Amino acid sequence: MTYRCWPGAAILLLLSACGGEPATPTAAEADQTDRDAEAAQPTDLDRVLLGFTLGSTAKRLCSSVFVSGRTVAHVMAEELRGAAAQGLSFDLSEDSHTATASAAGQSATALHRPGLGCTLLAETTADALSAQFDATTHPAAVTPSATALWPEGNRVALEDSAPGIDMAAVQAAIDQAFAENDPEHQARTRAVVVVHDGRIVAERYAAPFNEQTPQLGWSMTKTVTNALTGLLVTDGVLELDAPAPVVEWQAQSEARREITLDHLLQMSSGLEFSEVYTADAGSDVVNMLYGTGAHAMGAYAAAKPLAHAPGSHWSYASGTTNLLSAIHRQSFVTQGAYFAFPRERLFNKLKMASAVLEPDESGAFVGSSYMYATPRDWARVGLLYLQDGVWEGERLLPEGWVDYSITPAPAAPKGGYGAHIWLNRGTPKNPEDRPQAGLPADLYHLSGHEGQNVVVVPSKSLIVVRMGLTESGPRVVWELVRGVVEAVELADPA
Repeated sequence: MTYRCWPGAAILLLLSACGGEPATPTAAEADQTDRDAEAAQPTDLDRVLLGFTLGSTAKRLCSSVFVSGRTVAHVMAEELRGAAAQGLSFDLSEDSHTATASAAGQSATALHRPGLGCTLLAETTADALSAQFDATTHPAAVTPSATALWPEGNRVALEDSAPGIDMAAVQAAIDQAFAENDPEHQARTRAVVVVHDGRIVAERYAAPFNEQTPQLGWSMTKTVTNALTGLLVTDGVLELDAPAPVVEWQAQSEARREITLDHLLQMSSGLEFSEVYTADAGSDVVNMLYGTGAHAMGAYAAAKPLAHAPGSHWSYASGTTNLLSAIHRQSFVTQGAYFAFPRERLFNKLKMASAVLEPDESGAFVGSSYMYATPRDWARVGLLYLQDGVWEGERLLPEGWVDYSITPAPAAPKGGYGAHIWLNRGTPKNPEDRPQAGLPADLYHLSGHEGQNVVVVPSKSLIVVRMGLTESGPRVVWELVRGVVEAVELADPA
């Protein structure tokens, strides 16, 4: 099926044509026309920037339809409304499981592989990428019982009252999270799930989303990469304090060989990386996800030079996470064993049947950005950390791993970041000087682009999941969390 939208205002690179019989131009007019035509020709930079737009559009369309199960029309009206307004052409093939975006003679295609989600084609053909994955040997997802209560199963029993929490106050906070009070900055909340004392006590979805719709976590995926790293540490495959096993860094004269796994997890590697989400050719994160780095994102990050001594400077960088994913990949003998690893060792243990972690063309998961899961399954990730890495009596993460993960990185400002997870600790000399003043200092959270959050408040036995498409304005999640925290305090003023 091909879906096209060509509005009157085409994108910058599309050249418009006028109909009718042209008048014979004068010599001066002809010269000016030639100069104007030359100036209007797309430059190399224009083509690069258009490539970013096409790549992100094809990838988002592919995953939203084939992984989340949404309609093309809804995706075009929501995430891709800007791309549609620019005059891009969309082509979704249910036969070949591909999505293509095209404009001005350029195109980008993403391929869907069941069980692995979608991958942007950068340097590899669809046939070659399909041959990389054998779906017949990939482990099946463990589906939670429909009759057992969440999290052991997937049944949720919502009540008007619950022990230890004022449910009327919770519902008021959720109402506010879904409210659209500012037409200039729409919240577009799609899901809220509230967990108290290990059970879901409240949830709401905006149609067509529901409890069975996998949603993109964006950078919440980074904390899942933390968990996968912990599993490999448990196996003795990786060591926190050992130099990161990156082949390009092993020469004795190479300063980057001082970078440890700990530095990478704490976003303190010192590597140069531009985490700027704009259509800018100088943006490393955009170039990595949709440009020259899309084939092998970890290799793109590994090639970056040192800008600071390892451990001395904190800088949030998605390239760092994809470098970790590439390190994970090289620890497995076969591609199939690596692809099976998250499903066998994490998702099936947590009964996260909906979870899909998507790889790049090189076969490494895009651990920075590309995991889809239902909000209930995202809540399971938060619960794993709240339970110190133990699930149904089995220790999944190493002893002390969660404490390590939620300890502020030495170089992180305001005690706001641990090991691939955001914190609210505050500065050592002034704990009140913290990112979310007024909320508990033990709060930590997974955070993703467009307002994806899993917030854990251990002192209140709370997990709050909020997902949406918030593109500007205040972060809806913090008023939501304040309302839910107050709901616990109202029920138990002591």
